[in-house]
Amino acid sequence: MTGVTFEAAGETYGKRLQILKEIAPATSRVAVLRGGGDANVPFAMASLEQTAPALGVTLWPVDTKSVDELEAAFLRMIRDGAQALLVIAGSLTFFGSKRIAELALTHKLPSCHAFKETVAAGGLVSLGPDLVAMNQQGANYVDKIIQGLKPADLPVEQPTRYEMHVNLKTAKALGINVRRRCLPEPTS
Repeated sequence: MTGVTFEAAGETYGKRLQILKEIAPATSRVAVLRGGGDANVPFAMASLEQTAPALGVTLWPVDTKSVDELEAAFLRMIRDGAQALLVIAGSLTFFGSKRIAELALTHKLPSCHAFKETVAAGGLVSLGPDLVAMNQQGANYVDKIIQGLKPADLPVEQPTRYEMHVNLKTAKALGINVRRRCLPEPTS
């Protein structure tokens, strides 16, 4: 697995779709795995729907309410012609991340996820907040509260650092040369 950290300057769901398209340029139909009822879904879909036309991608939402439904969801994706998978972050997709990664690889779907843990489990690529940096932000909040500031007076902060991770073994298994497409050449 290889990783890159960068400063975030835009919307992550649109960027995830862009990365997926760059890694698998022939992709025109992307399944979007969503946890049924998850609060992240409306925001994520709005961003994806705004980005997809410019990339020549049709989105196909696939809802699931439990980890037990994942296999059937993947069979629907394949039956309906999905060429790649984008996973919307949420509790179901977090707790089912290992199974999602396994099924994506089994069904030969290049996949994009929110967290590096899914890539470590076999997913292709992730783009998500740097969790260490987020914890540091949280520690700064706690420090300010201990110093006497009221929590209600503190501004809400979004993550400022994002990480991209690629599983090179998964890329090889899918027949994708990720290094040539989107990673900088290694230096000696």
